[in-house]
Amino acid sequence: MRILSFLLLFVISSCTTTPKPQTSAGPVISISEINPNKWTAITRQNLEQLFQVYHLKPFLFTYDLQIQSQVIPHSHPVLTLNTRFAEQPNKLLSAFIHEQLHWWAASKSESVDKAVLEIKVLIPQFPKDGLHLIICFLEYKSMIHFVGKKEANRILKDFIHKDKIYPQFYTQIYLKYKPIDTVINKYALSPI
Repeated sequence: MRILSFLLLFVISSCTTTPKPQTSAGPVISISEINPNKWTAITRQNLEQLFQVYHLKPFLFTYDLQIQSQVIPHSHPVLTLNTRFAEQPNKLLSAFIHEQLHWWAASKSESVDKAVLEIKVLIPQFPKDGLHLIICFLEYKSMIHFVGKKEANRILKDFIHKDKIYPQFYTQIYLKYKPIDTVINKYALSPI
């Protein structure tokens, strides 16, 4: 009986295969917390959750990311997000996309410059920083793609009424969406 049990165990074990290591579906994002605290941890956790929920690969132009409290988000030299939207995942997604789009625009500078010139004709009161109008427009368009128009509009209106950084850009996007979209499409500036 012992021999039969041993043979049965041998046969069963020889039929199993060694599990293959799980391969990553996409590039690995390196996220570091500068001066780690509760808010950087929450921001990181929510950002990592967003990577699980949404297919963000078309928006990954840099793979190094920092999270730091009480800084102005910026794209270069290292993409850095603050903790302002730690508990607001959709706004966190919007901020992440915004900063990634700066990297996208840098790789499309000739087309961006042409688009800025055309948009200046469409909007006589055009904000001085044409690049940011394009970045904010692409951010909004991307948010429509990810969270739907209703939620993207809610975020846009919050940015118009509560944001102290780019309300004039978001206002122009709200008022002139179609003409701006025509120019963006003409120069193939949308990553999606």
